[in-house]
Amino acid sequence: MLRALIAALMLVPSLLASAPGRAQMTIELLSRAPVADAARAGDVRTLRSLLAAGQSANGIDIERVPAIILAAQGGHAEAIELLLANGARVDVRDRDGSTALFQAAQRGHDIAVSALLAGKAAIEVEGPQGETALIAAARRGHAAVVSLLLKAGADWKRQDHTGRTALRHAQDAGRGTIVTMLRRAGATQ
Repeated sequence: MLRALIAALMLVPSLLASAPGRAQMTIELLSRAPVADAARAGDVRTLRSLLAAGQSANGIDIERVPAIILAAQGGHAEAIELLLANGARVDVRDRDGSTALFQAAQRGHDIAVSALLAGKAAIEVEGPQGETALIAAARRGHAAVVSLLLKAGADWKRQDHTGRTALRHAQDAGRGTIVTMLRRAGATQ
């Protein structure tokens, strides 16, 4: 059996050289981070075990999305808190330029947004198309998130790449409750 294993291992370099696409896929599969998988699922028990075993809280998945962003996408606040307590970078970006706060805000995950704000997430970081978390939440009609962001000091004057503010997006999308909230916060445009 040992000879078979050695023979198989000796074939790996030639297989990798002959099939670069296969080699990349093999490398990516081998580098897959279980922390990212647990964060995506909101599996706090597994996540806690992995972190205690020395896995990095900054693990990424096969598509290179950081664990904290995966947790935020699913609204897994407890996973976010655990990752942050173990050194996860709160404002890390994915390849599209999104942060965990942006992802949680655009999906309306208010408890996850609270956890990220408690972890000192930067409120005014721009995501794709220059949207801030406030603009993303207002455009999509997530009133609880808009309220949290405004209380945390989000700037309602910020504009995205089209020159539109959170108020303008809320008006265009017919989000009356959010328009009222933004106007009470002082938004005029």
